[in-house]
Amino acid sequence: MKSVFELASKHVEPSIKRSLVESLLRRGVSRSIVAKCLGISPSLITRYARKERGLHDLTTVSDLASKIENLAERIVKEGLCGEHVYHEVIKLTLYALSKKYACGIHYSMDKSINPARCRICPELFRNIS
Repeated sequence: MKSVFELASKHVEPSIKRSLVESLLRRGVSRSIVAKCLGISPSLITRYARKERGLHDLTTVSDLASKIENLAERIVKEGLCGEHVYHEVIKLTLYALSKKYACGIHYSMDKSINPARCRICPELFRNIS
C-alpha cells in the first residue's frame, strides 16, 4: 500500500499550494512576495501557475476551496508569511486527508486501496479542523 504521507507530500500539499498561489496571484500579489511567503522558489511559482505542479484540483471541494481562499485573504490582509503559512498549508493537507478528499488520488496510485472501506486517514487525522 502506498503511504498516506507519500500521497500528502507528492499530491495533496502541492495541489493545495497551487490553489493558494493561483488565489494570491488573482489578488494581485507579486510572484516574489508569494514565493517569499510560501517559502518556495520563484520558478516553482511559475510551475504552479502553469499547472505543471500540484496537478489535482482540490478546489472542486467547496469547503476546502473556501479554506484556501480564506488563507489567501489572511496572507493579504494580515501579512501572514513563512512558517505561519507553512503551518496552515500542512493543516489544510491533513484536513483534506481526514475528510477523504484525496481517496481518489490515492486509489489512482494504488489499486489495492478500497476508498469506500478505508478509514486510515479519518482515524489518523480526525482532530484536524
